Amino acid sequence: MVKVQVRLRVDSVRDAERYYCDELGLFDSCYDYGMGTVSLVSRDNPTFFLVLSTGSGAASDDYLFGLETKDCDLLFERLRSVRFETGGRLLSSEVFEYPLGKNILLKDPSGNKFLIFEERI
Repeated sequence: MVKVQVRLRVDSVRDAERYYCDELGLFDSCYDYGMGTVSLVSRDNPTFFLVLSTGSGAASDDYLFGLETKDCDLLFERLRSVRFETGGRLLSSEVFEYPLGKNILLKDPSGNKFLIFEERI
């Protein structure tokens, strides 16, 4: 089985973990490595991991990773009603549709942008 790990630098590992696991509901805690590093595993794709480490990452206007979902519209409607206490945000005001699918853009509490997409292929 091939696994994918995306490493993110975050201001607070606990806030980021709460955002991705509790507020978004897209990941589960997997392993605490100690020294400010944890891994999270995607609930829908157990081969996709986020490795969260304390520190400041490179500021970017582009998104850092994309995560596929089966129903972008349903997820967007659920996320619109979430009160993000960690400081993370849903950046999209609606689901963006394009010829090959749909997507929504989010920002975690540390400012890392990421895309959630649904492909039509």
